[in-house]
Amino acid sequence: MEKNIDITLYGATGFTGRLIAEYLIKRLFNKNMTIGLAGRNRNLLKEIKSDLQQKINSNLKLEVIEADSSKEETLKEMASRSKVIISTVGPYLKYGEPLIRACIEKGAHYLDITGEGGFVDSMMEKYGLTAKENKVKLINCCGYDSIPADMGAYFTMKEFDGSEPVELECFISFSSSHTNPLAKLQSFSGGTWHSALGFMNLDEMNRQVTSFEKILESNPNRKISPIPVQFRFREDDKLWGAPLPFVDIEVVLRSAGHFNNYGKEFSYGHYAEINNTFLLFGWIVGFGTLFSLAQIPVTKDFLLNLRKPGEGPPKDVRETNYFKHSFIAKSPSKTVRTEVTGGDPGYGDTSKMISECAISILEDDNPEVYGFITPAIGLGESLLKRLPEAGIKFKKI
Repeated sequence: MEKNIDITLYGATGFTGRLIAEYLIKRLFNKNMTIGLAGRNRNLLKEIKSDLQQKINSNLKLEVIEADSSKEETLKEMASRSKVIISTVGPYLKYGEPLIRACIEKGAHYLDITGEGGFVDSMMEKYGLTAKENKVKLINCCGYDSIPADMGAYFTMKEFDGSEPVELECFISFSSSHTNPLAKLQSFSGGTWHSALGFMNLDEMNRQVTSFEKILESNPNRKISPIPVQFRFREDDKLWGAPLPFVDIEVVLRSAGHFNNYGKEFSYGHYAEINNTFLLFGWIVGFGTLFSLAQIPVTKDFLLNLRKPGEGPPKDVRETNYFKHSFIAKSPSKTVRTEVTGGDPGYGDTSKMISECAISILEDDNPEVYGFITPAIGLGESLLKRLPEAGIKFKKI
């Protein structure tokens, strides 16, 4: 079947999907391309198409595609017509595998915004070799999880040639003009909230340890590892770092295994930036309480229901949110500091990040690497040029 759809957005009726659709038509306004709007509800998809149709010119075309993760034949038909598929349909552990299979079988490149490390591990184990053989690119974690971390590390490590061991740390800070707790909660995306709670169990922690071991084993002549989980104090800045055991660490370490300039010995740590000891104490108490509650099914369900995947903050909250990732890379001979900054991480900038990934696959001369790859491995230099144009800035300090 002819691949007559350039980018298909699967999950176009959801909150994140609509933001991605808006961004895509803005970016591709003058292009002679076709965007597929895919999901289960054809009538709602038609409404979205009608709304978007008023904002585009005659070159850019929109097409409605009815597809359902419980009906794999619809996913295969969608994949057979699509060059690139963006999936926002989660939880990915529950709904993602049939689309992965369809993309590999029908030759459609695949992108998602998952933060579920277990999903990524499982899919790599099952389909990694077949995806390489079929020359299909599958790039998970193309949203706030884990573009800033992965591309920030990639940008920072350009300052090194691989001749020395490097310890790289990333300190994350967020800001919102809202001060009340409800508004603060609203500033987090439902997907990020669920991913965070998903990491707060012993099985997930054990899975991540196993993932780290596999990364080390796959690079037998190098030592690539996470920095041991601990609180860090930055003496120069008088700031604390609280460890964040998210999927970002795995993504950065997988990229490190691919690029020789990361060095024969490379370690990475991922932290929340905390301004003072009082806030650090609050973090410890709050995180400890949240972790404990997440072990009890009833209270975990309550916490999950506070923010559902696909739920997003109102526009006024999104417009006041921004993030900063501060990177510090140390080798025996030098220290390099960089920053990655952007706007609303959970939705506004996530929609930009994954859209730019999709456009890059179509338009840029990227490395010919296939299978399950990280954003840095698959799109490195191209994405590093595209993201600043979308408002996500990289700079050396």
